[in-house]
Amino acid sequence: MRKNTKFLFVALAGLMMSSCAGETETTDTAKAEVEKTETCSYAYDAANSELSFTAYKFLGKTGVSGTFTEINVKGGEENEDPHALIEALSFEIPISSIHTKDESRDGKINEFFFGKINTEVISGEVIDLDDATGKATLAITMNEITKEVEGEYLLADTEFSFDTEINVLDWEAEAGIEALNEECKELHTDFANGDTESKLWPDVSLSFSTKLEKVCE
Repeated sequence: MRKNTKFLFVALAGLMMSSCAGETETTDTAKAEVEKTETCSYAYDAANSELSFTAYKFLGKTGVSGTFTEINVKGGEENEDPHALIEALSFEIPISSIHTKDESRDGKINEFFFGKINTEVISGEVIDLDDATGKATLAITMNEITKEVEGEYLLADTEFSFDTEINVLDWEAEAGIEALNEECKELHTDFANGDTESKLWPDVSLSFSTKLEKVCE
């Protein structure tokens, strides 16, 4: 009888251990399945986006920075691939939204530069993101001329940035450069360093950054 009782005890203990092990394995499997089925989607967020620029004056090439406070973006709908989402973007920038922290200067840029090249909106689209080189290609249109522009980009999960430098003469903007430089002749002459000639460079540095919305389920 004692042997039977001992055998029964061992059998019950083994059954309990087996049962517990089964529960742990099932729980771990369930967790793994949940992790595998979680998907994330990304979307463009205008509130977390910024486009800044730096133009250059003086013979010594001193930068004057500003932003555009309005960027109208299309193609930023939800996508599980942030790379594909960025490549689908197109944009329009009203030049009236230029902001250099100087209203007088903003007005002159609108009137004498953009006004001379008949541009009220700068438009463009993303053509390609090359993962191998870290280069992005955009098409930018102003003065009724479209040119492809290449620059460096970074895309890390929700963070995207793009930096490049353009020469506005590629968009035949000579008339705008000349008119704005003439209007701001004294402001574009570095008298403090002995300059007697005003200078407005056609080079403009552009920098765009955005943080995508991310939702995981």
